Amino acid sequence: MAIPYATSGQLGVNLSDTYLPSTSLYPYPSVNSQFKLGQQVIAQDNSVWVYLLAGSGGVTGLGYVVVFDEDFLAVMMSNSAGGLGDKIAVAPVAAAAGTYFWGQVYGTCDDIHVLASCNPNVALASTVTPGAIDDTVTTPTKNITGIILTTARAASEGNAPGVLNWPVVGTTN
Repeated sequence: MAIPYATSGQLGVNLSDTYLPSTSLYPYPSVNSQFKLGQQVIAQDNSVWVYLLAGSGGVTGLGYVVVFDEDFLAVMMSNSAGGLGDKIAVAPVAAAAGTYFWGQVYGTCDDIHVLASCNPNVALASTVTPGAIDDTVTTPTKNITGIILTTARAASEGNAPGVLNWPVVGTTN
C-alpha cells in the first residue's frame, strides 16, 4: 500500500507510523501533544484519516479493519467487537495496544483485510477473524455500511483494494 501524505496543513503527520505515549515529561509531556484523538487529516489523494488509540489486542498489520468508539479507542473488528453505529477504519500499519496511529475512513484504499475469495461490489460483514471482513453475511455477523471492494480477493486470506465512505457498523444478522 502506498501510504499517501497529509496535505491539510498539520505538520508532523506520518500516516504510516505509530506513536508511543511518552514515559517521561522531558522535553514534552507527551510525544502525541501535537495530535488530538479523533483529529482528522486529508491526504494528497483526498483520503481522510483519523487519529486513533489502539485498544486491547492492538492491530495485527496493514489493512486490518478496526472499529472505534466515541473515545477513538480502536480494536480489530470481529463478530464480538463493535456496536451499532461504531465507526470503522482501515489501519495502514501494525499497532501495539496502547499506541496511537492514523486510520483511513474515506477514499480509495489499496489494502483492506478480507477472507479468502471475497467478492467485489457486494455487502460486507464482520467475521470471527479479528480485523478481517468478508462477503459471507451469516448469523451472528455485523453488517458494514461504507466499504466496497473493487477487486476480488484470491483463494487465500489477505488484502484487497476498495473504497471507504465513512464506514460504520450496521445491524447484527
